[in-house]
Amino acid sequence: GGVHLFLGEQFKLSVQAGGEGSKGVVICDDRLQVQVRNSDPDRVKTTLQLWYRQQGLKLFTQRLRDISERACWVNGFEVHLSVRRMKRTWGNCSSSGRIKLNMHLIKAPLEIVDSVVAHELCHLQEMNHGKRFYALLKNLNPEWHNHRAHLRAYGFRYLQE
Repeated sequence: GGVHLFLGEQFKLSVQAGGEGSKGVVICDDRLQVQVRNSDPDRVKTTLQLWYRQQGLKLFTQRLRDISERACWVNGFEVHLSVRRMKRTWGNCSSSGRIKLNMHLIKAPLEIVDSVVAHELCHLQEMNHGKRFYALLKNLNPEWHNHRAHLRAYGFRYLQE
């Protein structure tokens, strides 16, 4: 019966146990309805985490593609996306084009998701946080500073299981 976040919106958790129907998570109005065979708390938690990861992979892939189209330096890079549960960071990028995003980022509003994606894409051109990196980021996401402040102020909410 707790409250869970998805793309910045709050949803009440509703568990539907039993039956042989489809298992997983469905958004119904203001509820995240978790459908499981039995209402064991560990099973509910595992089902919800899997759903967050799947939703994150789907959305992050789309946002990566959309934002990449505005970032001319991404052309020629083969970007590989993975979604992981991380405790201290929202994302990272390797020089080989591997971008990892925190699955809990799917709980933040879309503009925050886009800001983290843009940040990691900028690392494809600049693998540091120097002046050129921030010039790229400002061009791609003029509001990056506000989004970073949002994550610093409210990020702890998104990291809660």
